[in-house]
Amino acid sequence: MIFKILLFSLFLSFFAHAHEINMEDKNVEQIVKQRMSNMSKIKAYSQKMYPLTMSGEFEEIKQLNDELLHIAKEFILLFPDGSQGGKASSLIWEDRETFELFNNNFISSIEDIDESINDEDSVSLVENFNIMASNCGTCHKKFRN
Repeated sequence: MIFKILLFSLFLSFFAHAHEINMEDKNVEQIVKQRMSNMSKIKAYSQKMYPLTMSGEFEEIKQLNDELLHIAKEFILLFPDGSQGGKASSLIWEDRETFELFNNNFISSIEDIDESINDEDSVSLVENFNIMASNCGTCHKKFRN
């Protein structure tokens, strides 16, 4: 039994690390490409979620929101020093504190969506989705070329 628990723990540890991004192994071009891919995924998941927020399809929204949260948490890691490029404004690296604040607000709003889903509260789900979308717009206005 102890062996099974140890084996399961090792599997979970491997699985957790398999989803991490190792920036040291990537060049600037790869980092820019990855963050552009993540932005596309954020947009796609948000667009899929929007009509569902008014449908009561909480299970489907939950799956999309979980993916969105994972991608959003990964996204902030895609702006290491020296990775300027793509459509990202140089202001990201000049005003890192505000950029991280905006990203944290975005992640918090996704977590609030999760609470609404868990409560099966359609009203707060729509409100929290709108806050999340607003957080996207705020960051884009300031930090996108």
